Amino acid sequence: MRLDGAEALVRRFDMLPEGALVLAAVSGGVDSISLLHWLYARGVRVAAGHLHHGMRGGSADGDEVFVRDFCAERSIPFYAEHADVGALAAARGISTEEAGRAARYDFLARTAAAIGADRVATAHHADDNAETLLFQLVRGARSGLGGIAPVRGVFIRPFLGVTRAEIEAYAAENGLAHRLDEMNLDDAFSRNYLRHEIMPRLRRVNAAAALHMAETAQTLRVESAFLDALARERLTSGGATFSPARVTVPDRVVAAAPEALRPRMVRLLLDALDAGKRDFSARHIEAIEKLCVSPYGTHLDLPRRVTAERRGGVLTLCVGEKPANKMKG
Repeated sequence: MRLDGAEALVRRFDMLPEGALVLAAVSGGVDSISLLHWLYARGVRVAAGHLHHGMRGGSADGDEVFVRDFCAERSIPFYAEHADVGALAAARGISTEEAGRAARYDFLARTAAAIGADRVATAHHADDNAETLLFQLVRGARSGLGGIAPVRGVFIRPFLGVTRAEIEAYAAENGLAHRLDEMNLDDAFSRNYLRHEIMPRLRRVNAAAALHMAETAQTLRVESAFLDALARERLTSGGATFSPARVTVPDRVVAAAPEALRPRMVRLLLDALDAGKRDFSARHIEAIEKLCVSPYGTHLDLPRRVTAERRGGVLTLCVGEKPANKMKG
């Protein structure tokens, strides 16, 4: 079968320039195996990158062997690396999911640079995008409603234009074997619960729910990028400073901004810190906004060992530091 939605995204975003070498992220699951096969069948110069996460024991070993053999049968260059995601998560104080994502993208970026790949393709699809939008909504996030970016730097995601069902049909039609990650079956993980319980109910309302939600997310992404650019310009022209450990800005710069930009300015400040994004909600962003405009309170303790302090007309956000004379705000 044709994956017309993927072809449309490729054309819209010029994802696959003629002659480009593409490194495909391949875990061994149906999505990534289908992506690798689809690129290969299109005649793309493609290589496969597989990160062994150091989790799931023998099952993960089997994934690597499976992907290696799949590539060998088609003379597709194969690159693999092992990582201890559990240790990385413990060292950085983050979830294994977040640590795994960081390790995977680091591996893919390094491998792409080493082999001279022009693009790195991941197998995120329309259902992933819809689940991301739902997840951000229910956790009260003010960012992330644009879902997953079709293109970010060298990373491309052509399957955002197709659904999980279309990918599974493609795999079946082409006789593609694949591996099953048993962790994807555990509804104790929030994303799995959305996937197994909520999305099927939404498809009863509209069979194209995932695609429609993905289209809405893309519209929100374009609009959000424009507003982010306005917020970033206010910060930089207002004298903000940025580093992974500490960011500062005159509090009046945030306080004087239009209401639509203030939370974005705060989020951009938080994003500059080396603290991750997962635990910062709309409530935390609102609290930092209020710190800039309220005559009361000078200090906030935030997730990920981040603190916010307003002193001498300057808002400072830092990681791992405890300002003296702190006062709860």
